[in-house]
Amino acid sequence: MMDCPEVYLDNAATMTKYPEAILAEANFYTQIDANPLRGLYKKSIQATTGVEACRRAILELVGADDEYLVILTRGATEALNLVMRGLKKENDGFGLVEENDKVAVDIESHHSNLLAAKMTYSELKILKGDSTDEWQEAVQGAKLISLTGVSNATGENLMARVKKVREALPEAILGVDGAQMVGHAEINLKALMVDYIAFSGHKFGSPMGVGGLVIRRTLAEKMRPLMFGGGAVEAVDETGWPTLAEGAERFEAGTLATGAIFGLKVAAERALTDLREGKNQKIKEITQRAAKRLEESGEVEVLATNGGIITFNVRGVHPHDTAQILADEGVAVRAGFLCAEPFLKYKEWGPVVRASFSVFNTEMDGERLVEAVKKVRKRMGI
Repeated sequence: MMDCPEVYLDNAATMTKYPEAILAEANFYTQIDANPLRGLYKKSIQATTGVEACRRAILELVGADDEYLVILTRGATEALNLVMRGLKKENDGFGLVEENDKVAVDIESHHSNLLAAKMTYSELKILKGDSTDEWQEAVQGAKLISLTGVSNATGENLMARVKKVREALPEAILGVDGAQMVGHAEINLKALMVDYIAFSGHKFGSPMGVGGLVIRRTLAEKMRPLMFGGGAVEAVDETGWPTLAEGAERFEAGTLATGAIFGLKVAAERALTDLREGKNQKIKEITQRAAKRLEESGEVEVLATNGGIITFNVRGVHPHDTAQILADEGVAVRAGFLCAEPFLKYKEWGPVVRASFSVFNTEMDGERLVEAVKKVRKRMGI
């Protein structure tokens, strides 16, 4: 094990946290520490003000306006399950999509997007291939389409396809899994005419355990909540029948992770500033230089380089062995199917190694990765 500090290159799994976001969470607990949306006293009002400020910061980050709601969840996985299950038509007055209506996701989908759809609807179409013409034909007749914004396996930005699908199906419900995109790429949700986008705060530097669903208000009105309970209702009659709350609160039963939400607001503001200052371009340049050096070694097959992600394998070495040796050398990466097993099998890659950079990484971190990878085959006796 190396004595120097570990180089963290697993930011696509969870990004290194902005210190000011962690401080905002801590300040909430030390200075406020009260339930939002409940009380009339000062601290509760401060908590409510902070939650609503977070919603506004998220709307700005994704280029949305008041036509959209920000429903706060534990993250993108919960948000995607909420929208898939909430839009399913049943006998309770909620939903717009019948169980046997055509629903489509892309082959690049993270398991959270794929499984939320697969376990809810019987007629699921998995979209494959690179031809937008083929895609436009494949999605014909789909009622609900949920696509990947940026692939967590390759870092590729796939929003051009989202635009093409919207052009082909202007009336369909169209959503985006934005877990790898929000906070890392400029988004104009309204201009894209996308109906919803799911995100996780920890992917762009907020505390863990908070994310959300940004969704058109008109669509949210038709959506069934996943959970019922305190805060999600206006009233409950003698028989136990509720009158549901309006807006986002309908979907936020129970006590919110308010400290994390305070941190999420700060992370959203910081991420937007970083985007405007072009720091994502710096990440891309560091990543590309590291990928080039890996490829030049002749011992590495670089499968993809996009944004801050390098997807690769060391020739003749299982990716888990590569990841373990890199860990021994003080370099943290991810290995396996990356919660995108159907996609990696479709590409005929199998399990892979993924190194993912963030604004906290430096040129030297890329050098550490390259030097550590050079030791892998020797350590394996190849």
